[in-house]
Amino acid sequence: MSESVRPDDATRRLGAGRPATVRCALRGTMRVALGGTTALVLATAPVAGQARWERTVEIAGNYLYGNTEQAIFSTRAGVSRADSLWGVRLDGRYLIGASSRNGDQVMDRRSWQLSASVDRRPEDTHVQFLLASVERSLELRIDQRVNAGVGYKYVIDCDTVYKLDVSVALLAEVAALPRPVAGQPGPAPIVRDELARLSARLRYRNQFTDRLNFDHVTWYRPELASVDRFLASSVTAVQYSLSKRAGLRLSFQNDYDSLARERGARSNHNGQILIGVNSKF
Repeated sequence: MSESVRPDDATRRLGAGRPATVRCALRGTMRVALGGTTALVLATAPVAGQARWERTVEIAGNYLYGNTEQAIFSTRAGVSRADSLWGVRLDGRYLIGASSRNGDQVMDRRSWQLSASVDRRPEDTHVQFLLASVERSLELRIDQRVNAGVGYKYVIDCDTVYKLDVSVALLAEVAALPRPVAGQPGPAPIVRDELARLSARLRYRNQFTDRLNFDHVTWYRPELASVDRFLASSVTAVQYSLSKRAGLRLSFQNDYDSLARERGARSNHNGQILIGVNSKF
């Protein structure tokens, strides 16, 4: 899921339009759920100021060959807008993959995710945010998972050099998941689950040069009622800017669902390395 702040953080240029001395500001936010305050935020969320919408599109893939052949195709798209009062971001991701063993080709990866977030005063020290997402995954046996919640974030921002932020959020979740029955052949029945999760996220970004940047995000989302039942995800990416609007991106993503094998998945892990191109306009 996306918990975004400012849309241009990943591609800020070192020293662009700024003095030579790097200004390092300590910004804080420890994200906790405040229902009444958050409802007020959502009700008054028109985006103010002169900020413009920014759009990002990425196409990526990977191909492995040998004893086992595997091809993966992925596409991502995002739309964001932010000013001193509000930050809004919408993201979508779709991934499909097929493997071939002994001449037989099987589609073994197919997943998609849509997410949205609203930040109140995204450039301030204390930032309230709302987030929501819906996802589906063939490989992790998720028929549908929907969650929404509120939180706070703590940020250490050294201007154009690096940025570190930690966020905590409280989520309500509704999921439709297969639950196999021992000795019963055929597709597993779909069971509806309703629960609450705690979401913790760490993100680190570093602008090595005016063209090369590094981005790492880690999520940990345990169930409040049982912390040994959890979701975890990490994305590590290096991007090289070819121009102001285009870049090359190498990324490694790994998703972990502690209950995936109980639902019939081959593994609780789902990881991929992707090489792609993206454009911002």
